[in-house]
Amino acid sequence: MFLDQAAIKVIGGSGGRGCVSWRRESFVPKGGPDGGNGGNGGNVYLIADANTDTLSAYASKKVFKAEIGHYGMGKNCNGKGGEDLLLPVPPGTLIKDAATGAILADLPHPGDQVLIAGGGRGGYGNAHFKSSTRQRPDFAELGEPGEEKKIALELKLVADVGIIGLPSVGKSTLIAAISSARPKIADYPFTTLIPNLGVVSVDDRSYVVCDVPGLIGGASEGKGLGIQFLRHIERCGVLLHLLDVSRALGEGNVLDPQILLADYKTIRAELEAHSPTLSQKQELVLLNKHDLVASHTEDAVAALKEAGIDVFMSISAAAHSGTEELKKKLLPLVLSFRKAQLEPREETSLPVLRPGEQSDQMGAYRIEQQEDGSIFVRGKRLEQFVRMTNFESIGGVRRFKDVFERIGLLRAIRSVRKESEAAVYVAGIRIDEYL
Repeated sequence: MFLDQAAIKVIGGSGGRGCVSWRRESFVPKGGPDGGNGGNGGNVYLIADANTDTLSAYASKKVFKAEIGHYGMGKNCNGKGGEDLLLPVPPGTLIKDAATGAILADLPHPGDQVLIAGGGRGGYGNAHFKSSTRQRPDFAELGEPGEEKKIALELKLVADVGIIGLPSVGKSTLIAAISSARPKIADYPFTTLIPNLGVVSVDDRSYVVCDVPGLIGGASEGKGLGIQFLRHIERCGVLLHLLDVSRALGEGNVLDPQILLADYKTIRAELEAHSPTLSQKQELVLLNKHDLVASHTEDAVAALKEAGIDVFMSISAAAHSGTEELKKKLLPLVLSFRKAQLEPREETSLPVLRPGEQSDQMGAYRIEQQEDGSIFVRGKRLEQFVRMTNFESIGGVRRFKDVFERIGLLRAIRSVRKESEAAVYVAGIRIDEYL
């Protein structure tokens, strides 16, 4: 089953909790803390796999979670880290935030990979907190929960050449004639229901051709099948616009060039409506089925040229007439496009700085008070610290208050709360009863 869109939930593995343990040995009267740290949770990666060409693996299963980290143990034994989870997707997959639609990553080439959900850090055991002033720490950290994200996967097939045109103009016949692809071919519209990829070999080089389902007027608004598959030609370097010259023959075997012109304008209008970038791609106009109207082909070429449309070639895909020449003519254009893709591009956008949200410093935080009086404290490292604090442990709560006082947050919260009993939240956890 071909699937080019999917929505899934990915969860990084939670870190293992630290251990509270005390050394117990014969003839050692005062054994100290020896609780080990918990293991880190596994990460979730998306990787572009050349052996995958569809998102069908994500049609039924919607939640993917990496392995959790193991708990720490006594005798300073640290827990084992969780295994990373690698999710294969086809090259050309775009990863978006399911809620906002923001692009998180793009994996156009085989082997590209991205960390999409990080695993949580394992909690420190009580041996970690031993110091000259805290010789018997009776607490350990909880494991940090893994990142959780809802993402949308959108496949845009990666091809060098995209074949476009109205239904039944011979797109599937052409890709079958110039490559080893074997799409369904029949004498009725919309026989192609999914995009087809084919590899074209010319001498010792090769390139990929994509044939998408036929477009009709209004495709960019959802008519026909075009709205589902227009995205697949966005990555193509060259567009082959196929026109069926036999459609222009009217009664008495008289050529009507206006039919070809109308067909051309219909497709161009849909490309421009779907994406300005798509409408600016290099386009080659190809007349197909010239064997059916041999005596009128030159008239059709002349009429289109008069209207400002240059015809790249005239062929007959069914009869394999001109197809070998077409393959050779396309090769230098493909190589030129590939070279342009490798050229470095200047980054024009400036990074957006959000103090407190990305800093790993405990003292980098931001306090926000809502209309109802509740107070939210935000900061990457601070939120991690609160999530990993074991509030059921007296020693853990004592350490929590010490850290808040040392970074000045306790005083800042009290100045905002004043004499009120406003609730205080960090990382979704209410903490005012522990202040």
